[in-house]
Amino acid sequence: MRRLPLLMVLGAGVPFAPGAATPADGQEVEWQEQMRNPIRAVVQNHYGRALINSSGGIDCLGRKGDICFGGDHEDYRCMSIAPCRTEAAMFQFMDELERAARRRPDDPHTIAQAVYGLARLRYTDRALEVAQGCEAVRWWCDLVLGMAYQRAERSVDAEGNLQMGLLGADQELACRLTDIEYLLDGRDGATYSVLPCPSRERGEFEERFWWLSDPLLTRPGNDRWTEHVTRRFELLLHERLWEVIRPNYLLSAGGLGHNLVYMNVVTRRGAPDSQDNIGRFRSLEASRYRFSPASLVGDGIQALHYELEATRWDEGYTPVEYGPVFEVPGQIARFLDGDSLVLAVSADLDAAPIYSRESRFVASGGPTGPFVGFGLPARDPGPSVTASVEAVPMVVAIEAFDPEGPVGRMREGVMPLEPGALVLSDPLLVNRLIPELPTTRQEAVDAMLPQPWIGSANEMVAYWEVYGLQDGQPMQISVALAREGAGMVTRVLRTLSGRSEPPAPVVSWTEEAGGPVHPMSLMVDLDALRDGDYDFSIEVTGPDGSVATATRRFKVGRR
Repeated sequence: MRRLPLLMVLGAGVPFAPGAATPADGQEVEWQEQMRNPIRAVVQNHYGRALINSSGGIDCLGRKGDICFGGDHEDYRCMSIAPCRTEAAMFQFMDELERAARRRPDDPHTIAQAVYGLARLRYTDRALEVAQGCEAVRWWCDLVLGMAYQRAERSVDAEGNLQMGLLGADQELACRLTDIEYLLDGRDGATYSVLPCPSRERGEFEERFWWLSDPLLTRPGNDRWTEHVTRRFELLLHERLWEVIRPNYLLSAGGLGHNLVYMNVVTRRGAPDSQDNIGRFRSLEASRYRFSPASLVGDGIQALHYELEATRWDEGYTPVEYGPVFEVPGQIARFLDGDSLVLAVSADLDAAPIYSRESRFVASGGPTGPFVGFGLPARDPGPSVTASVEAVPMVVAIEAFDPEGPVGRMREGVMPLEPGALVLSDPLLVNRLIPELPTTRQEAVDAMLPQPWIGSANEMVAYWEVYGLQDGQPMQISVALAREGAGMVTRVLRTLSGRSEPPAPVVSWTEEAGGPVHPMSLMVDLDALRDGDYDFSIEVTGPDGSVATATRRFKVGRR
C-alpha cells in the first residue's frame, strides 16, 4: 500500500511541501481591508432585502435536528426551516456573485467572497468553477481553491491547495489560519498558548496534534486538517462580509476578530446552521465526531484514547466523503524478535454495523516517523495480523471500509516493552475452543480473540513469552486476577502442560527456561466471576532476582 506524505510543518503551523518554492517577494494581499465594489454592492443588495419569514412564531430548534436560517447562516434573523428568501432572489444573488467574479478575477476579495457565498449556499460546483478562474496572487487563489475543494467534498485536492496557499501567505495570516488553541483543553491549551508564532515549537505541537487527529491514517491526506483551515479561512471572509452587512454589530462587538465566543464556536463546531431552544448557535451538520484525542497530547502515546461521539462542548467534524465512523474494540499484544518489536493486532469488526470489503493495518511512529501499512483479507469480521515495527512509541490501527460509506476503526497507542535483563510480552488472549493450548506465538495469533472480552464462556486462555533467560535457568512465575477497583479474585485455576492446581488468590510455580525466548500458555477458570472488568497479571522473577510484570485487562459478560 502506498503511503502518501502526512502533513508536515516547519513552523507557525505553515506546511512544508517537498520541492516547493519559497514565497515570492511582494505577493501581498490586503486581507484585512474592507471589500470593494463590485462584490460589496452585491452582498449589500442581497442581505439588505427583507426576509420572507421572521423569527416570530417560528419554532426552529437545533436540538431537534432543525437547520435554521433557510440554510444560509448569514441570515441569522430568520429562524425558519423553510427558505427565507424567494427562489428568484437566491438565483439572482448567485448570478451576481458569478458576474462580479468574472469582472474582477484578479481582485482577492471579490473572488473569495463569490466562492464563499456559493459554497455556503451549497452550490459547490459553481463555487469550484469560480475558484478555478482566480487570477489574483497565486497563494491567495490556492487558499480560495482549497476552500472550494473542501466544500465540494474533495479533501485531498483541498489539502494540496491549502498547503501551497499557507506557504505563500504572510506570517500573520498563516498563524491565524492554522491556530488550534480553540481545539485544546487543559494543559495542552496552556502549553500551546505561550508558544510564539512562528516558531518551530508551535509547528511541532500542531504537527503532532493533527497526526493524532487524522480520522483515518490509511486514507490519503487529513480531511480534519483541511476542514479546520477552511473554517478559519471562512471566518476571515465572514469578518470582511459583516463589515459590510452588519457594521453596527461589529462596532458594538469591538470587531469580529475580537468576538472570541463566535470564533471559538465556528472553529470547534463549524458554521452555525441552527439554534437551540434558548437561541444559542450550534452546528448540527458539521460537528458529529470528535476526532482529536480525548486524552491530552502532552500526556503521550501511552495515554492515547478517543471518544468519537462529540458532545456540544467538544470540537466536532462530520466527514462527507465517508461515514458514519465507528470505534471498534481490538486486542494488541507486544512481543520481541531481536531488536524489533512484533505486534499481534486484531479488531472486532462485528462490534460495528459495517460490511467490510476492505481492511487495512497501519502502525505510525509520527508525522515523519516510521510507518508500516498493508491490506488485510477482505470480509474478515475479526482480522488478526502480526507486524514487525521499530521499538518506538506508535499509533496502531486497523481500519475497515464498507463500500456504502461506513467505516470501523480500532486505534491505540503502543509503547515499546520496558527494557531489562528480564522482559515479558503482553498476555495474548486466545480462543478457548482450540484443541490444545498454544505452544508457539503463531498458534496463539491464529486463534487470538478479536478483543479482550469473554462472553458466556467460563474459561480464558492466555499466551505470553519470557525473554532474557538462558536454557535451564529457573524462574518463579505468579499469576493473579483482580477486579478493576477491587482486591484479588479468590478463585484462580491454572492448567499448564496438563497439570492443575487448586483454587488460590495467587498461583505460583517454578520452572526452567527453555531458552532466550520461553513461550507459555495458561487456561484460567472464570466461572465464579461476575460481569465486569478484570486485570490478568503475571510476574516472573529470574535467578538473579530481576522481576518483570505484564497485565492484560479484559471484560467478562455481555457486550
